[in-house]
Amino acid sequence: MPQSYRKKRKNKGKGGGKGGGDDQDNGDVAFEGGPQAKSQRKDEPARNDTWQEEGDFERKNDAYEAYYKRMGVCPEQDWPKVVEAYRTGLPVSIRVNRMRTGAASLCERLEEMRKECGEDTDREQYAPHHLTWYPHNSAWQWSGLERRTIKKDTRNKQLKAFLLQRERSGLLSRQETVSMIPPLFLCVEPHHFVLDLCAAPGSKTSQMIETMHWPDKAAGGSLPSGLVIANELQWKRANMLAHQVARMGSPCSAVVNMDAQFYPEHWEKTESGGYQLIKYDRVLCDVPCSGDGTMRKTPYIWRSWTTKDGFSLHFRQLGILYRGIDLLKVGGRLVYSTCSLNPLEDEAVIAAALQRHAGSIVLAAPPDLPGLQAANGLESWEVIDPETGVYYKTYEEVPHERKSSDKNRMLPSMFPPPKTEEGMAVAASINQHCRRMLPHLMDTGGFFVVAFEKIAECKPSARARREGKRTQILEARAEARKVEQGKEKEQQEQAPAGDAVATSAETIATTGNAASASASAGDSAEAAGGAPATAASSEAVPEGGEIDGGEIVRGPPAGMKPMTREFAAVKDEDEAIWDQVRDFYGLDEKTAGRFQMRLKGGDKNIFLISEGMERFLRSETKMPTRLVLCGVPVLKRAQCYQEGACPFQLDQAGTLCLATLGLKRRLTVKKDFLLTLLREKEITLAQVREAAATGSVCGLEALGGDSPRPGSIVIALEGIPCLLAVAADLTEGMLELAVGKEVTALVDELQGQPSVADILRVPEGAEAEGGDEQADARPDDTADAVED
Repeated sequence: MPQSYRKKRKNKGKGGGKGGGDDQDNGDVAFEGGPQAKSQRKDEPARNDTWQEEGDFERKNDAYEAYYKRMGVCPEQDWPKVVEAYRTGLPVSIRVNRMRTGAASLCERLEEMRKECGEDTDREQYAPHHLTWYPHNSAWQWSGLERRTIKKDTRNKQLKAFLLQRERSGLLSRQETVSMIPPLFLCVEPHHFVLDLCAAPGSKTSQMIETMHWPDKAAGGSLPSGLVIANELQWKRANMLAHQVARMGSPCSAVVNMDAQFYPEHWEKTESGGYQLIKYDRVLCDVPCSGDGTMRKTPYIWRSWTTKDGFSLHFRQLGILYRGIDLLKVGGRLVYSTCSLNPLEDEAVIAAALQRHAGSIVLAAPPDLPGLQAANGLESWEVIDPETGVYYKTYEEVPHERKSSDKNRMLPSMFPPPKTEEGMAVAASINQHCRRMLPHLMDTGGFFVVAFEKIAECKPSARARREGKRTQILEARAEARKVEQGKEKEQQEQAPAGDAVATSAETIATTGNAASASASAGDSAEAAGGAPATAASSEAVPEGGEIDGGEIVRGPPAGMKPMTREFAAVKDEDEAIWDQVRDFYGLDEKTAGRFQMRLKGGDKNIFLISEGMERFLRSETKMPTRLVLCGVPVLKRAQCYQEGACPFQLDQAGTLCLATLGLKRRLTVKKDFLLTLLREKEITLAQVREAAATGSVCGLEALGGDSPRPGSIVIALEGIPCLLAVAADLTEGMLELAVGKEVTALVDELQGQPSVADILRVPEGAEAEGGDEQADARPDDTADAVED
């Protein structure tokens, strides 16, 4: 989130920062909400977020303290508590993924750790507590441990390995406590179309994907029909985001690489042949911000903070929020959040949006989250001029030269609502519905969050009106040309050539003047303060437009192209391949459109997507959309395969989704049999038949009877819903496991988590800090360990 970037000094002493930005992040030091994580500018260098020792600088900034005391972010007697909390390290917190088999056993082990360590004064810092406001008791926090302690203290090597291994398998995510709140404010459901406009590095996106799968898992294992679009501007961060989203193994996810302020519209064809705009049920705007709420994990903000940080981001934050509101469906919900306490980035942005879109959006009541402690939003604040240091209460007090300055211009949207009836109502709503997470309330970082509801379509912007008029003019001219060509052809058949040419010129002049007159009428009406002129009949509505209450609903822009040329349905691209895959794995023909093949720069893998994602991929847009990831890989081209087998073999990443979808080529097994297969890697078909005789294996008919057909097969754990499935290969007389590095995590999920004693075991010769620095710098740690 933070936007100001300053190159940090390399500290050659113990615990010093390492240069290199994104490429050199150590272990769990890639943070959503951290300075480099929320950058929305391509031209800004990435900033290194590594921790610096307390001796490097003093955690004090007089300007910061004076500013926030004046803003009144908390009662005056509580301010020392806020500052004291900011001067300590941030506690470690995790979120357990309920989509995985081992979720229940992991929560049980954490509860056991809480009881054992809570009663032992020597180990009480290792006692986690569950966050009561998070559903299903699946979020935990160690108030006695900070991330640096786990990372650097080699006495915690086993605990660090325990967390990393389960993070890589997708069983848990290390995520800052307050960062878990915005997705809960969204109230995501499985059928929703969800857009995360500023998503990297992906913890909130992953959380929303998990939430979409919760109800369906409980109901019997079906897959969500909606989608979650995760957007990120920086290409490098978009790829890291794709890595995090891919760990979820969900067909309803996609990653795109676009500027949030100009996220494109996507239009889909209707059954009637027209177009309708795809809008979203839920939109998350976790916008770039100054990040001064993250000082517990990024303490160098103490010395780098200035009043310009939040001031310079205000306009961009407004742009992202306005774009999110435009894309939100009527009846939908949008959540705006920052990891800053600055009212210029928080309440001022909310107030400006409410005043600009009055009658179209309102603030929604926060969800009931028992145990969540937060302060209300501010009803009034002052705006400091970063150039002069002067505070102003209203925009009218600002000197004219500061209103028109090219540098750090002061805007009306930065100030509190006016003291009118409407303005007072806006201020009261902000105070009632906005939530400020202060660090001393729940031992967290600082955060701001609020939810909007859209109750009516917003009035089109001036740009949208101009584009609409331009589209109407172009279509009117195109229609005029068609009419002229028809008449010319008819006249050529009935009249001399000279007369036909004269009539043609007259027709062109008439229709051109009519189109220009229509456009001029629209311009005149708008200049007079009224609505732009609209067509009088449905025939004049642009393609895809409709008549709604006597007004034209804007149709799609001219010159649209397919949303992507990188993915195509397998059946549409190569029907022969689809026939092979469908027949071999026993897939339903109705799902053909949900199996996609990457066409450009890919390795011909086959991806499974949700019903909502299928609609998204079939849409059209005027602005090219850079698609980084779509769905989950379920099949991959086999390097070699036996005669009679399918040339596409199972991909472990999507095996569970295929099993949930109803894949027929699979065996259903009991826990003991699956553990045997995972440990031994292969077993004979004779052993499989023996297990079937005892009831440990079901579905032998999927193998093809007495003459088993070779190729990939799913081994699914018995139970509804299915929570665990692995890919295997059937060869002559053998059943061989087809998974690699995931085996250890799968075994842990089946046989339970290590004991508390093993997790907290101290290796021989372990030092207090700094003994494991080389291990922390491994590239695989950087890729897998992400925290908000």
